[in-house]
Amino acid sequence: MAVSQLTRNLRDGELVIKDGSGTPKTLTVLLDEGDLSWTQRQRTIEVKDRGSIAAGHLRKGDDESVQLSFTARWTQLLGKSANPADPLQLYETLMFTAGSGIASTSSPGQQETLTFEFTVVDPAGTASEKIVFHKVYRETLTMSEGDDSNAIAFTGRSFATAPVVSRV
Repeated sequence: MAVSQLTRNLRDGELVIKDGSGTPKTLTVLLDEGDLSWTQRQRTIEVKDRGSIAAGHLRKGDDESVQLSFTARWTQLLGKSANPADPLQLYETLMFTAGSGIASTSSPGQQETLTFEFTVVDPAGTASEKIVFHKVYRETLTMSEGDDSNAIAFTGRSFATAPVVSRV
């Protein structure tokens, strides 16, 4: 399979959130802004000799979890949790709202987590990729009112040092 030289943009991506049910419940994030971002950090310990770098050395530091964020516009906050016949909504998925049926991907008693799958389709059709973030937990969820639309801004972390990236 040849590698495409076409750059990817927000029109090529799709974010799907999966829960920890036996047959995972999935929610494709619609009306997202196309601003998904993640940061992978590597901690380093600088060991200096009396403050001097010249005689010092570097060591690996503690692992750091991956930071994630994205923004989406919303039409409803509640769906399935308010009426079982309604579709699942982003807010109730991220909040594990009672009645939504969302199950954590972590073991009982641990922080509630989800799996985020971000698929980037190659416009040339030769080298699409899937980026999977396991054990994603919410740090903040900000709802805001807007002139054109209301928005949900998610920030969280994946309890891993890097996402799993593969060709699809």
